[in-house]
Amino acid sequence: MAKQVADDLRRRLDAGEFGSPGKAEHYCLVLDKSSRGRDLLATLRTLSAFAGLEPLIEAEAFRVWEASKLFRFVVLCAGEGKPDQRSLLAADLGRLLGDTLPKALRRLPPGTPPSAVLLGVAEEDLRAIERGVAEARPS
Repeated sequence: MAKQVADDLRRRLDAGEFGSPGKAEHYCLVLDKSSRGRDLLATLRTLSAFAGLEPLIEAEAFRVWEASKLFRFVVLCAGEGKPDQRSLLAADLGRLLGDTLPKALRRLPPGTPPSAVLLGVAEEDLRAIERGVAEARPS
């Protein structure tokens, strides 16, 4: 399964879905602590195009999210700014959809396709988050 996800991400990178072809310049990654979240993060860490993810993973916000039961979601954004400014936490689905996700999506340049938002979340939250992305970033 991880190989299939990695192959799909490589194809999408080559197609320029995350910026220039072959580069991950524009993305928004939404993770929870489910197996889907862990698997997506592990896969992204194997792709050299996503090397810019490492400073976000080393940021204090990400470490707090990993260690805490208070925060259900973390959103990691490519782009300008310090890693702690691009690592956002949400305690629950309501806060993610109402505040954190819209704030993170505003960091993406205009015209960035919705496919640049990567979701590594539990199945039960996936549809609500997909709707939140669609409402915040209409195509």
